[in-house]
Amino acid sequence: MNYLAHCYLSFEQDGLLVGNYLGDFVRNHEISSYPEEIRDGIILHRKIDSWTDEHQVFRKGTALLHKSMGKYAPVILDIYFDYLLTKNWNRFHMQEFEKFCENTYKTLYRHSHLMPEKIQERLSRMIAGRWLESYKNYEGLNRTYYYLAKRARFPNRIEEASVELLDLESQLEGVFLEFFPRLEDFVKREIILAND
Repeated sequence: MNYLAHCYLSFEQDGLLVGNYLGDFVRNHEISSYPEEIRDGIILHRKIDSWTDEHQVFRKGTALLHKSMGKYAPVILDIYFDYLLTKNWNRFHMQEFEKFCENTYKTLYRHSHLMPEKIQERLSRMIAGRWLESYKNYEGLNRTYYYLAKRARFPNRIEEASVELLDLESQLEGVFLEFFPRLEDFVKREIILAND
């Protein structure tokens, strides 16, 4: 669900971007069917998720949400970090946000023939609905949390997340600004290692 961070952390490398997008949708036994650069992106996506979930700074953020959101706190925070990335976009990227989104959609669409039909349909909805831009405000977050709540397997309060997040925004923004540069550094090291 946190598409923006994964797209950003592909550092405008097309194969990594496509793989990063596919990371949650491809089963392990399917990875070998993709070109190498896309396989690298799928693997990178999973490394990003694992590293994030285990990082003490990220866990500091989930601890703020755990009482109200329980086991869904990490997922909610992942998505919220996309909002905080849009809010602080100019700290991290020189390209205008809207231009970045447009280039991302174009790259993913150009490679859509490599994706399973179900994912092609999802990508079409993503582009038509401008999902990356939807992270810019609480209205867009509310829609994301609404759909997440409907798909969740266990009883939850995910639909109420935005109210809690608004109250905690300054604290969580501090967590994000401490965490995200470290995540960037981790990803850059992983990309270098993969290319050696």
